[in-house]
Amino acid sequence: MSTVPGVDRDQGEAESRLAQVARDVWSGVRGATDFMDTFAGARVYVQRPAEPGRLLVVDLGDRGSWLVAFSTLPRLAHHVGACDYFATTGADLLELVPPGIGVMIDPDDEHRFPVLARMAPPDLITRAWAQATSRRTVTAT
Repeated sequence: MSTVPGVDRDQGEAESRLAQVARDVWSGVRGATDFMDTFAGARVYVQRPAEPGRLLVVDLGDRGSWLVAFSTLPRLAHHVGACDYFATTGADLLELVPPGIGVMIDPDDEHRFPVLARMAPPDLITRAWAQATSRRTVTAT
């Protein structure tokens, strides 16, 4: 178990590849599958709950239930402050997340990215991504 002190996320942080790929997806340079491929092998950071074997999931009503994860320790510290955390690969994190729960990467940043793999069937996710990227493209122009 590790504890991250409160850290300014802009303080000397090297940008993570995961965050950069998320930005590329939102800007239309890459597709959502590029993010998922990068996420699977990337190290992500999650706040460790006080109770072992549990995950900190937020229920947002109609918007679903979400676990938040971060591409860097400074982003985690910015979101929750000093806390216990664990680090794992994106693929291993998805193995821990129960069906019906989404994972939101870097929720405080413009490049925040929802991982819906455990939340809905693949065809529904494909349609949702098509709608989300078309809306983001329209609002960006």
